[in-house]
Amino acid sequence: MVITPSPLLQFAGAGVTDIAMRCNLWPLSISKLKAQDAKSIHQRMSLQTCQNLGIAQIKSVAQAKYFIAGSGATQQQRFAIRHNNLGLLGGMAYNRLSKSSVSDIAEISYWLAEPYRGRGVMKWALQSMLIRLKALGVSQVLAHVYAHNQASRGLLKRLGFTLCAGLSSDIVCYQAKLT
Repeated sequence: MVITPSPLLQFAGAGVTDIAMRCNLWPLSISKLKAQDAKSIHQRMSLQTCQNLGIAQIKSVAQAKYFIAGSGATQQQRFAIRHNNLGLLGGMAYNRLSKSSVSDIAEISYWLAEPYRGRGVMKWALQSMLIRLKALGVSQVLAHVYAHNQASRGLLKRLGFTLCAGLSSDIVCYQAKLT
């Protein structure tokens, strides 16, 4: 999946245009995560990011390739968030938990390298993913985040997700209905 609409046009008048121009991060695109992204993942995925994803720290390019392959993970589709000049900035994934005429549910996960946070990048990327999931017939999306990750929790709330459950004292679940 390659999303090419300019976020500057997509969010014109919504306050993101000014942010994008100041940060000079556009244009962005979303495409499948590839084995050749392993070096960038190794360089950009910090210990904190790995902890927020609930995975072991990626200490080598080989471990990054293992991550890209989805070995040991449930995500069915993994995507890269890319900048034309800066390369890989982060990633997203989803897994369809159920698919029936009554309910089609997907679970998402995402990460963004620290230098690019707070600039509207992940909001744009997740909005793009939600549009794609809706087009695929998904009616409900879940996201599990660590309770201490206030930035991620705030992002999900801004995207219309609501708190659905605390899975443990450390992890909370958010859900969004795609209508």
